[in-house]
Parts: sequence; C-alpha cells; structure tokens
Amino acid sequence: MTIVGALVRVDATQYNAAWQALACLPGVTPFALDDATRLGLVIEAERLDDAYRLLSQDVRTAPGVLMAYPAYAQFDRGD
Repeated sequence: MTIVGALVRVDATQYNAAWQALACLPGVTPFALDDATRLGLVIEAERLDDAYRLLSQDVRTAPGVLMAYPAYAQFDRGD
C-alpha cells in the first residue's frame, strides 16, 4: 500500500469544482487548508506507480487545479 500527501494549488473561483472532482477520484481524499487557493490531498494506492499516475495525470488535470506538489510518501519496499 502506498500513501502520498500532496498540496494542491487551485483557482479560488473554482475551489468547489476542484474539491468535488478530486473527491470523486478513487483513493483520493481532499482536506481543507487555510485559504481558498490551496487544499490538501491524501492519495492511497496499491503501488507507488499508481499513486504517481493519479497525482501527475488525474489530479493535475482536474477542473480548477493549477498545480499539485507531493509532500509525503510512504510505500512498501517492493514498490
């Protein structure tokens, strides 16, 4: 199992749309931060490659998302 924490920069006018789109992705849980231009994510995936694909493709192309930065990763040695 792989767990990745990420910081996501969002367009403040599309914060709700970004939240909803990210919450619909499998294994992705958004959480609120201190302003409407950022939110946090926890990504849970079977393998590190799967988590990377979610972050680099699905998260970064979600409506309202400007950029996503990984901040933490925990994974099995076999990943």
